[in-house]
This record gives sequence, structure tokens and C-alpha cells, in this order.
Amino acid sequence: MESIFGVVIGLFLILFIPLQIIFAIIIKIEVFKLRKKDRITEKEASGFLKRMRYVLWVPYTTKYFSRMREAYRYIYESPLVSFETKRKVHKSLKWRLVKGIPAPKEYQKIS
Repeated sequence: MESIFGVVIGLFLILFIPLQIIFAIIIKIEVFKLRKKDRITEKEASGFLKRMRYVLWVPYTTKYFSRMREAYRYIYESPLVSFETKRKVHKSLKWRLVKGIPAPKEYQKIS
């Protein structure tokens, strides 16, 4: 029984640590791409959302949660990104336990 527990813990660590590193690198690259742009377009926001699907969880440090909030802020404040894409990004980040991001608000047309 003890050997099975050791094997399970060993496999968990062998898989967990490399995945943490891969997810951290993906997050860093994606935020860097968004940071370079003056205004985020719909295409760039959709690309960010697509690549975030590979990130199963955010490494549990303030540094990476702050980077995810920064990326969301760039997308949230861009007038070129649709409400639906903003909502999808918000939902995706909430699923990854990123806290402190406001829900997107749909713009109302004034007649």
C-alpha cells in the first residue's frame, strides 16, 4: 500500500511541476504580446482566449494572477473587442480562479 502511495505522489510531481512551468511560460508570452499593442483587436482577443484554453490552471502565485488580470484589463478596456469575446475571456479566467476582474458590461446605445 505504501508503494502505491509513493508511485502516485511521484507521478503527480513528475506531471505537476512541468505543467506549472509550461503554463507560466504561456501566460508570460501571451501577456507580453498584448502589452506590445496599442489597442487590442477582436482577432487578438480571440487568439488570447484560444491559447488560454491550453492553460488548465494558473500557477498559484500573485505574479501570475496579476499577469492574468493585466491581460484581462487590456481586453476589457479595448473598444475594438466585442462584448461576447470579453464575456468569454471573463468566464475563462473565472474558471481558472483569477479574482478581482470586473464582469464586462454591454454598451447601451443612446438614441
